[in-house]
This record gives sequence, C-alpha cells and structure tokens, in this order.
Amino acid sequence: MPKTSTNQPDNALQQVIATKLARAVFAGFEAMFAQFLNITLGAQSRFEQQKYHDVQSAMRERLQVYEREVKNVSNALRVIAYSELNCPQTWQLAKNIYGDMVQSHENKPIAHTFFNSTFGAIWDDKKIRTVHLFVLKAKYRSEPRSYENLVSRISFKDGFGHAVKTLITRQAFRVPFSHLDTDLQALQTTLMAGAKQQCKQVYELINLNNGFIEYANSLFFRNKACYLIGRCIAKNGDNMPFAIAILNTSKGLKLDAVMMGADQLSLLFGFARTYFMVDTDQPARYVDYLSVLMPHKKRFELFNAIGFIKHAKTEFYRYKVDTTKNSPATFKYIAAPGTPGMVMLVFTIEGLDYVYKVIKDKFSAPKTATKAQVKDKYNFVKQADRVGRLVDTHEFRYLAFDLSRFSDELLNQMKAQIGSSMVISGKALILKHVYVERKMTPLNLYINSCNNKALQQVMDDYGKAIKDLAGANIFPGDMLMKNFGVTRWGRVVFYDYDEICPLTDCHFRDVPNAQNALEELSSNTYFDIAENDIFPSQFKVFFSANDAAFNHFNKLHSNLFLAEFWQGCQQQVKAGYLPDVYPYKQSWRFK
Repeated sequence: MPKTSTNQPDNALQQVIATKLARAVFAGFEAMFAQFLNITLGAQSRFEQQKYHDVQSAMRERLQVYEREVKNVSNALRVIAYSELNCPQTWQLAKNIYGDMVQSHENKPIAHTFFNSTFGAIWDDKKIRTVHLFVLKAKYRSEPRSYENLVSRISFKDGFGHAVKTLITRQAFRVPFSHLDTDLQALQTTLMAGAKQQCKQVYELINLNNGFIEYANSLFFRNKACYLIGRCIAKNGDNMPFAIAILNTSKGLKLDAVMMGADQLSLLFGFARTYFMVDTDQPARYVDYLSVLMPHKKRFELFNAIGFIKHAKTEFYRYKVDTTKNSPATFKYIAAPGTPGMVMLVFTIEGLDYVYKVIKDKFSAPKTATKAQVKDKYNFVKQADRVGRLVDTHEFRYLAFDLSRFSDELLNQMKAQIGSSMVISGKALILKHVYVERKMTPLNLYINSCNNKALQQVMDDYGKAIKDLAGANIFPGDMLMKNFGVTRWGRVVFYDYDEICPLTDCHFRDVPNAQNALEELSSNTYFDIAENDIFPSQFKVFFSANDAAFNHFNKLHSNLFLAEFWQGCQQQVKAGYLPDVYPYKQSWRFK
C-alpha cells in the first residue's frame, strides 16, 4: 500500500481522483445489489421444485456477495487512487460526490453503508474519522417513506370469505394447491377468531363486510416455506397483522398456519432464524412496511431479517448511540449476568436488549482454541441454517463506546482480560473486534427461578433445541445450560459458539467397559480417546447441580444420552434428509 503523501494533490487532480473513487464505489454497490437480487429471484422456483438443499446453498452464496464486492471495489480503488489512496481530503471529497450521486437513489441508505464498508476496507486499522462515513448525522438517516406500490388491497364488500379466497388465488405459483377449499375455510375461521380476540374493531367490520385486507406484493421465502404477509384493516385504522405459511407437500401446496398480531409475527422474524429471500428492489420501503406491522421491532432487526445484514449493522450502531445518549448517566456497562465465559468477556448495559462479546487474550483452562479458531466458529454459525436455535451475531471492528459509561469494575476486568482488543482514546473506548448478540436469560439462571411446570417446559425445549440443531448438522459442543438462553417466549436458544462444529465431524461412542476393577477405579482414562470422540452417556453431568431439571430432561429426552441416537442423526444428515422446523407453534397449524 502506498505511503501517505506529504504533498496534497492540486485541486483539479483531487477532483478527478475523488470523482473516480465515487464512481467506482457506486458501480460496486450496483453490482453487489444486482448479484444479491439475482440469487433472491430464484427463491420461488427453488420452493416450487422442493430443492431445499439448493435453498441453503443459495443463502450461503448470497451471504458472500457483499464482502466479495467490497473486496473487488477496494482492489480497484487502490489502482485508481494510487498515491492519493491515504489522502483524507480526497476521501472526504469522494464521500461528498458519492453522496450527491445517491441522493435520489431508491436504496440510498444501503448505498451509504456500502461506501462505509469500502472505506473501512481501505483504511483498515488506521484511525477512521466519522467525517468520512455516512452514519450518525440526521441527513444520513432515512425517514419512513410511502410503501403504497409494495402492497395491494382487497375489500370486504363481497364478504370476508371472498376476500380471503381472492388473497390466496392472486398468488401465482407453478404448483397447485392440493385442498384449497379446505385450507381457505381453516384460514378464514382462524383469522376471524384471531380478530375477535385481538382486534374487536376489525372483527366487527368483517361481519359487516366492511374494511379490507392489505398484503405485501412480494412473498417471503425461507427454508421449506413461503409466507404471505399483510394485515386486516378496519376503516378507523385499527388493524391485525398476519403471516400465512404456505408449504409445498408431495400432494401440492398447502396453507399450513397463520400467525396473527405483532407478537406472533415477531416469532417469524426472530433473531435465531435464517434470513428471508424477498423479491424486491426496494428493501428499505419493505422495512418501512414491516415496521408498521411490528412496531416494536427495530429497523436493524428487520433489515437483518431480509438479508441486508451489513446495513443492519449501520442501523444497530445508530440505535446503540441513540439508546446510550437518551439513557440516564447512571446506566453503566457491566458484566452480563450469568457464569463468566472461559473464552469471551461479555458485557451489557441497562436499557439495551443486547450484549457485547469480546474474545479474551488468554482462555481459561481447559480451553485450548485460538482466537482465529473462535472467529471461524462464529463464521460457521453465520453460514448455517440456524433453525431457530442459534442466536444471530453482528461482528464489528473498531466499535466505539462512551468511556464514562463503563463501571470501574468492568473496566479493570477488560484491561486484564481483553487488553489487546481495546483502545482508550480520549473519551472513547474502542473495541477492535466484538460480537453483538441478543440478550437472553441464561438457562442455568432461568431454572433457578421458575416453577415446576415452567421447568418441565423449558427442559423439554432444551432437548428439542439440541435435536433441532442435530437435524441441521450442528453439534453445540459444550452443552452446559449456561451456554443456552431463554427468550421471552420461553424458547431455548444456543449462544456460545467456541466449540460448535458440524455434527458429521464428530465420532459418537459408548464408554467402553472396564476390563477389571482396577481400571474402573483408576483416575486415568483406561481407553484411548481421539480429539473428535464424543461420549453421550457423559452428558448427564450437565445436570449435576439440579436433580429436578435432570429428571424432567431424562423423562423427555433420554435418547440424547445414547451414542446410537447421535449416530442415527448423522446417517440422516449424510442421506440428505432435512427435517421440518416450523417458526410457529405446532398448535397453530391447521388440522
């Protein structure tokens, strides 16, 4: 990389170079977006052909598009800029020119983020001033825009049943529905029951053939299903959001369930799910629409849900800064509740539903992994089908915090444990590398404060979580309860990834019988153990501190202690079997 030039380029040359830089970044952004959209456009065809392995491959491929194009553009910029590559004034001018170029662009927010990514890739670990980025200033923040061209409406004037039938038959598929009339009756009945319970005004107008159904023109595809998303609206504006799940079975298409209300939709858009594929060249407007349906969801959560994970990070940073700025000065960053990790230092702050995780400089025994290996594990999770059981992570480099917000206790702990990953500069504490995850109640803490019924339910879901992951070719590694969290829905989700690996990489074994009493009583292992050997019978130690929890788990999921069970899971994975995992409760499915 050329050294920083001591002589500033003359104004004319600087203008030429800055313009070229801006044009190159814009061309890269357009190329990235086109590749992203082209992969997404195949979602419906893959669903109709039941090519579910291709669905997963396409998702992994789409995740690579952004970083690949940033790298391509960065390489081009090094040639274009040459000796001016590290000239701050040239970059500031390039940013201004780029800002003008995308001012009226439909996807201006995402274009801004692409510039930030490219600039960050060029400058790497050098001091990056926010003046060179599109981040915090009000003019860089998008105001909600009209989404009228993204939705359609159907009046109740000919009856609610007719409106529901029109809603479904307007959707164009190559595959027919197998029992459409039966499905429509179930959908109509369920929507009416939901409206009666959740939105009386909508229910009354349904019976009066007044009001209308509004729905998104684009379907939302994920895993083995697609979802039709919209809302029932009364004349006074009262509304009930819904998401209709459509499956492609061996007999044809089937309406499988409907989620109603913002809370139920939040399960569908949960942070432990993989990303939707939505056929749209207006993603920011779709986020505006989804924000109306789920007002409690943050913009970064919704951008993340439809696959724009890099822009979601920009939106999260704004949310983080705003939340901190608007919170009382007494709110301090503290160590996150739960058992301290051997690999990660984890902290949080009151009022924020997220935790920050930084890889320690030195791992506690018996952990032997390296920082690079831990990062590989987190990247593995990013590429995996998380089946609703792995919390999503945002990876940040050089993330700045208000130094005054850190408790003395945490600051001393950070200096001792992650000193190489942090920099204190003036009033800022900067983390060179950090993961951000959703805050949950650690399972080991949850079981100490719940009643027996809740304990039975959460132990059942703990076992289901492990089995869901196994079906997705994922072995958590360290399955201690402290590494699992409980969501507000009571759902168990895994969040500690330093030992996670593909299930098919493991060798599940029964503990060999001892040859004699001396071997059995010996403190040393009396048989050879390879690095990837796993002994499921020893999983019972995870419950050593809570007999009640073990009894519930053992009654419901005792097969998890058998090597034979895990070997069977491996055989299914190798045979290409993909289990059905539903982002809604079984009780919500149509009979």
